[in-house]
Amino acid sequence: MRAEYVIGEAATNLRRNVLLVLGAILAVFVSLFMTYMALVVNEVARNSAERWQEGISIIAWLDDADLADHTLITNEVASWPEVSRAVYVGKAESWQEFQTMFADNPALVETVDPSSLPASVRVELADNETHQAIVSKLVSIPLVDEVVEASDAVEDTLEASRLLNTGGIVLGVALGLSAVVMISNTVRMAIYARREEIGIMKLVGASNWFVRTPFLLEGLIEGLIGGGLAVLAGWFGYRWFISNLDLGIIDTDVPQSFLVSRGLIVLAFGAFAGAVGSLVGLRRYLQESK
Repeated sequence: MRAEYVIGEAATNLRRNVLLVLGAILAVFVSLFMTYMALVVNEVARNSAERWQEGISIIAWLDDADLADHTLITNEVASWPEVSRAVYVGKAESWQEFQTMFADNPALVETVDPSSLPASVRVELADNETHQAIVSKLVSIPLVDEVVEASDAVEDTLEASRLLNTGGIVLGVALGLSAVVMISNTVRMAIYARREEIGIMKLVGASNWFVRTPFLLEGLIEGLIGGGLAVLAGWFGYRWFISNLDLGIIDTDVPQSFLVSRGLIVLAFGAFAGAVGSLVGLRRYLQESK
């Protein structure tokens, strides 16, 4: 089959059915634009969740003991694979920290004996999912008097991260499937409008692939145009709107590499869905014409 014929037939089909073609492109655009934005929003949620988790630490208050004993505990905790960093804070540093924290309440500062503030080990985790296990290990150390950790806050943060990521994935999949259905139905309408042409081609001995290829290319073009417009609109929507929002703790910064890679995926999906929609729409008429 000559490439000139396939391209010419596809171009002719596109010109003859401008409204249906625009409808197919619009269907692809709407579905894939929503899918692309869902991916971007999910990335924003994931980045924000990671930002909220940064700096989550566990404080192990230590009984009075020699500095050497405290150093041994700090080194032991730092050697645990779940721990990113363990920092020893002595009594003097605790007193300075207390003064800074309650600088606006000098009366309270005057009532506190600096020697009464205990030394501590501040623990930052490599994976916040392991915080409960680390708390249990810290409590079992003899010189550890008390362990303080924001258990509820950590769990809420981790749960929010999981829900946001799962919700974004589910939404992206659902919108992707809806795009396939919309493309298939729209292309089927275009094929239905040209069913007489298909019948004539079959009567003169055209093979199924001879009939199918121009429509396949047509669907591919429609999917590429719709997907390209969706990515372009999504990219400008992020640059002009989402990235300029000041949402406080919400980190709206998304790497350029993410926008490009997900844009290519959406573009490829648009082309794939357009081709599949054409094949599905043609299948019925090719079977009926046997």
